[in-house]
Amino acid sequence: MINKKITWSLLRILIPLFIIGFTIIYFTYNKPHKDFNKTPSQFTIESKKLISFYQNSSEDANTKYLDKIILITGTITDFEENIIILDNGIVCTLDPSQKIDDQIYTGSEISIKGRCIGYDDLLEEIRVDHSFVIKR
Repeated sequence: MINKKITWSLLRILIPLFIIGFTIIYFTYNKPHKDFNKTPSQFTIESKKLISFYQNSSEDANTKYLDKIILITGTITDFEENIIILDNGIVCTLDPSQKIDDQIYTGSEISIKGRCIGYDDLLEEIRVDHSFVIKR
């Protein structure tokens, strides 16, 4: 009789805890991804100023821009299938929903919005991912 009471008492506690834990895990795993295109930019800056800021003080620049949505205006110096390079110092990886069209060419001015993911000291490049072409 005592064993049954202990078993039922434990089950009354463990079953709700299991359901709550499962629900939290389920909703955390299935939460929607962040839509970077609809997120407003937190900073607007010219590419040359951003490059200079990172080269002079990468720690201060990371404190200000790291993991933030920024709008960068600059000159295209190179581009590939899903990458646009601004002023030989900012590598913008386009969001999978974005495609490079015929209006993008080397030497043109462009505005790109994306998330700053840091500075690569070895290659001296600023990395921006989830980028969207805003203005050609």
